[in-house]
Amino acid sequence: MSRRIHWAWAILFASFITDFTNYSIRLSYGILMPEMIVALKITKAQAGAIASSFYLSYTIFSPLLGFLIDRLNACKLLTLFSFILGVGTFLMAKPVSFFQACLFFAIVGVGSSAMWTPVVTLVQRWFGVRRRGMALGILSISYTIGYGIMGLVLPPLVVRYDWRFCWLILSFLAFALVPLNGTLLRSRPQDLNLSPWGDPPGPPPENYAGEAKARVSYAQLLKLRNFWVVAISYFFIAFTAYVINTFIVTYGHMELGLPYVQSARLASAIAFSGIAGALFIPLLSDFWGRKKCLILINASLALSTLLIIWAGKNWVALFVAVGIFGVFYAAAWPMYAATAADFFPREATGSVLGFWTIFYGIGLILAPTLGGYIADLTGTFIWSFFLAAGAGALGTFFFSRLRRPEDLSS
Repeated sequence: MSRRIHWAWAILFASFITDFTNYSIRLSYGILMPEMIVALKITKAQAGAIASSFYLSYTIFSPLLGFLIDRLNACKLLTLFSFILGVGTFLMAKPVSFFQACLFFAIVGVGSSAMWTPVVTLVQRWFGVRRRGMALGILSISYTIGYGIMGLVLPPLVVRYDWRFCWLILSFLAFALVPLNGTLLRSRPQDLNLSPWGDPPGPPPENYAGEAKARVSYAQLLKLRNFWVVAISYFFIAFTAYVINTFIVTYGHMELGLPYVQSARLASAIAFSGIAGALFIPLLSDFWGRKKCLILINASLALSTLLIIWAGKNWVALFVAVGIFGVFYAAAWPMYAATAADFFPREATGSVLGFWTIFYGIGLILAPTLGGYIADLTGTFIWSFFLAAGAGALGTFFFSRLRRPEDLSS
């Protein structure tokens, strides 16, 4: 690569493709769910439990990956877990029972556990403080584009072939990450005698995030009030986001009676509307502040969930409501990642995000199973969506309790 092009952009490119593929796979389950419910003869609660199996393994492994990315070679780590992601996705084309689907999607979750915390930690190492929001915003477009494209591409493939063929296509994308990450990723700018892109000119600092001299222990982090209020907020917002994302296509097709291909466009509406939010809200936060932006994001997710309920069978109103939801959904995750870097020591970013992912993961585990169970119990997704809106309001409240960065020396 030319010296005129900083290697940070190669890191961002590989990270972009990695998250594009990961979220295409992860969120495609919600798109394929209506067909899998019929083929596997399962209930909505069981369909939700299959999603929860992914989030369970994801939650178990994410803190470990957050810990390891601060200490091990990022290239080797992400290459290995890209292969695991491919294996699990390939197996998702094979289940003939509820148990097998849970097992195979859990393997996908193991691979996916390396595709967020390690990736955003790596990107933040390579970009300076005043460019971090921009870089994370660009990265966030990857999962909105991936989700949106899948909402358009997969339904016609299901109609022409079947849902199993779609999982095979997705597994091919996952296996392609192995050579990509193995070739482009580097753990830190200092490996190439560089400073993070956007930092003032000068020699690279002697220490980088993750070096023993600057390491921060979990015991120190657990004493911080900020650490807990953000973690709890993360839990509630994850629950809100994934009740809607998991069931919006099934809600449209099986409850509102929309054609399957049209219902899948709701997923694409969430995704493509998220491009604006993922780009501009993180960029705005570089100047307006992470806290103000995240309060806006969380409150808007709660309110837009209520709009989805209000829209009912009115296609235009429903499409607009899910689009508003998508704008703020896509912006939420890079903002939480940037909060970890801004309110806690940079050398602990991976550890902070890894531990927060436990709370995020619990929200993800509960959302599909509880949402599906309530829908089976009441005969409608409306009450599941009301619960999601309430969780969004709580997520807003807890994040509003965030204070200035705390001193770790005490």
